[in-house]
Amino acid sequence: MLSALQDLALSRGKEDLAQIIAVCWAIWHERNLSVLEGNHNSPQITAARATAIVESYRRIKQPKNPAMLTQRQSENKNWKLPPKNWFKVNVDAAVKMHDLQAGLGVVIRDSSSKIVSAAVQRICFRGNVACMDAEAVPFGIQAAHQAKCMPFIIESDSLEVVDLSKNRKRSMAEISWTIKEIQTSLKNQSQSSIQFVPRLCNSIAHSIAKVALQYEHPVLWLDDFPARILLTFSKFLYSKALLSYQKKKKKVC
Repeated sequence: MLSALQDLALSRGKEDLAQIIAVCWAIWHERNLSVLEGNHNSPQITAARATAIVESYRRIKQPKNPAMLTQRQSENKNWKLPPKNWFKVNVDAAVKMHDLQAGLGVVIRDSSSKIVSAAVQRICFRGNVACMDAEAVPFGIQAAHQAKCMPFIIESDSLEVVDLSKNRKRSMAEISWTIKEIQTSLKNQSQSSIQFVPRLCNSIAHSIAKVALQYEHPVLWLDDFPARILLTFSKFLYSKALLSYQKKKKKVC
């Protein structure tokens, strides 16, 4: 296989080689799903997954604009409160690749910053990380409805998922089915929206997503959080308070 790829590298361009490698990985991944879980996807989905992998890699490797990076880093460093009588639903996914598992985490806060609800769910890893980030959004919407936390704003640190949900870009990959579900759910909710938030402002949802990997079934909590979840919240709140204290100390000095 290695010699064949070396020959292709000499005879074909880098873009063709990248696509071939991605297709090989997607076929191997589909074979694992078929043998281990009995899932049988169509060849079109396999091809779409390979294309999505290449597109994601290219986006990561694109040269960044230093001025744009500086501006983005200076903005939205802190999580912001929702408008009065609104809720913010922060969602994220954590992936455990060697087990082909993903955890979905949801944290809902009111306009006073109080955590009023949280939810976790463990699912099988499918597609890529963006697909799992997308899966977290409908789960967050469902949690908000069950907790009666409306109207709400969904926050995700996946710019790709937010852009797709707002029709800023299109995709033929497997993620498109989940995006359609997100758009339909938000359309049915008269007062709701989705927006991008930097990872630093979404860290609490990511921490809960990691905890979700330890739960066999979906769980929704309303105020009465178990010790494990409270510990996760306390670590987040402590680090946030420590950061705020350090900033104040620098200003005094």
